[in-house]
Amino acid sequence: MVRSVTVLGCALLAAACAADQTPPDIPERPFTAPTGPHAIGMTEYRWTDADRPEPFTRDPDDLRSVAVRVWYPAEEAANAGDAPATFDAPTAMYLPDPAEFGDAEDFVPVTHVRTNAIPDAVPAAGPFPLLVYHHGGGWTRFTSTFTTEELASHGYVVASVGHNGFNRTLFLPDGASVAPDTLTFPEPTGDLLEDALGGWDYLDDHHFPEWVADARFVLDQLETLNRSGRFAGRLDLDRIGMYGWSFGGATSIEVSVVDERVKAAIDHDGQLFGSAPTAGTARPFMLMHGGELPEIPPSDDPDVAAANEKALAELMAQVARTDSALKAASTGDWYDVTIAGTNHGSFSDLVMFIPGSSPNIEPARGHEIVNALTLAFFDRYLKGAEAPLLNDPAAAYLEVEMEARR
Repeated sequence: MVRSVTVLGCALLAAACAADQTPPDIPERPFTAPTGPHAIGMTEYRWTDADRPEPFTRDPDDLRSVAVRVWYPAEEAANAGDAPATFDAPTAMYLPDPAEFGDAEDFVPVTHVRTNAIPDAVPAAGPFPLLVYHHGGGWTRFTSTFTTEELASHGYVVASVGHNGFNRTLFLPDGASVAPDTLTFPEPTGDLLEDALGGWDYLDDHHFPEWVADARFVLDQLETLNRSGRFAGRLDLDRIGMYGWSFGGATSIEVSVVDERVKAAIDHDGQLFGSAPTAGTARPFMLMHGGELPEIPPSDDPDVAAANEKALAELMAQVARTDSALKAASTGDWYDVTIAGTNHGSFSDLVMFIPGSSPNIEPARGHEIVNALTLAFFDRYLKGAEAPLLNDPAAAYLEVEMEARR
């Protein structure tokens, strides 16, 4: 099975976005209508952890903060049949205040894009299982709206966490900068293997502990949110799942190891960090992988090209070894899934917005499969549903290859 490399995959997608000088023709409503019976609401929070300084800025007075976008079933009667409920109201913009992202030049092609969610709609009665989502390294809390909306339509509250210092956020609403100016990535040497391994060590030492701490802090805040206000009693805190893309997927698995509040976790194409590979977890988990290798950085020098090819093979092997270690050390159910034709970006919205970034599978098809498997997994382990798709996903999707221990 093919694994994608977190840092390399994100870097290649960023380069593809920067290289595309002509803004793609993106429709105002590019997201497929969610298939669940619930209409969707969306709201935003920003929480500051008074107990943690911000490690990625030099100002000693900076405190760690997280922006959280919450999607949820909204108070509206479901339509007849399987059609999702709708509101007669304008839907939320995909991009929040562009000032959060500085000049926001990279976001210009999506400034007009709307989602399927209604801003600040009244939440449905619930209580609903709670999912916490983590974005990929270097991206945004809303980079996988294709899946957060789908899950909310099927009766989940989904809180998506923005991790400052390793995302696209540069400024807080009051104008304060959170652009990282200390503990920055190691300078590249030009040696692919050395740079990747050095980057992984840096992430493991600095960003990964902060992301795990962010996740646990957000769980604390969500417990508070469930006590009063619009979400009072709407969150089923006995049924909490966690999932994410890339570095966020690794975060989700790790939190399932260290925080008993998390009952199930999914990693969308992310290599593992932290203690999970050696400690294992008793919680059920799913590892999803793209079926396509990351592109090897091009070089006109044959020796460099050969070294890069060898380096990529070693990086893939190392990722596979940590996956195998996690499965061997864990005591609960697990699923290891590869989706043919998908690449690292297929687990995000980016393949919808970057022309040519998904050459071997239609973006909508890849998203359909990712959503179906994600929903089935959480339905089985948080709602107690049978979720027959998990028994033989290849019967429904020929692209899927799965190994499992139940």
